[in-house]
Amino acid sequence: MRELYNKLGEKTYRYVAVALCFLGDLELSKYLYDKFTTPALFNKNFDQAMILLKLVYKKQGVEFEVPLNFKEQLYTTVVHGVLLILGLYLVFHFMIDTFFVFKKRFAHIYIKMLSWTATFLAPLMGYVVFKDWPVYGTLFILQGFFFFFVAWGLHIYPVLPASKKSS
Repeated sequence: MRELYNKLGEKTYRYVAVALCFLGDLELSKYLYDKFTTPALFNKNFDQAMILLKLVYKKQGVEFEVPLNFKEQLYTTVVHGVLLILGLYLVFHFMIDTFFVFKKRFAHIYIKMLSWTATFLAPLMGYVVFKDWPVYGTLFILQGFFFFFVAWGLHIYPVLPASKKSS
């Protein structure tokens, strides 16, 4: 396997590693977006919450009515919130990936921890979600191999030592 990394060279490896990590970020973001913005799931959770709220207000002897278009407005707010969080996540990881390409030590350590963790957790997540989302399950399992490629490459091209400041 070392031959493959040597053939790639460190610069090419860094670009490939960033591409594979960002692919994983996009895959996770799409899965989370689909999971938390599915109208059927939102409607189910909203209806359950409304039943509970009506029971609570009824026990207190207070009339409870949902404002007109409240459900649609809440759904829009949830979608925008999910998009905001995922957007911030992608921007943060894009910045880390950029610093990694420029050989910044903190980015190297971050990618190393991320890739080793994701090597094991991505396939596990794929196994868990496979029943409900077979495409995502397969992609997460495959992404685990990509993260292993990145993690092992960091073993071949280790982190730069911290420079000591002289007094």
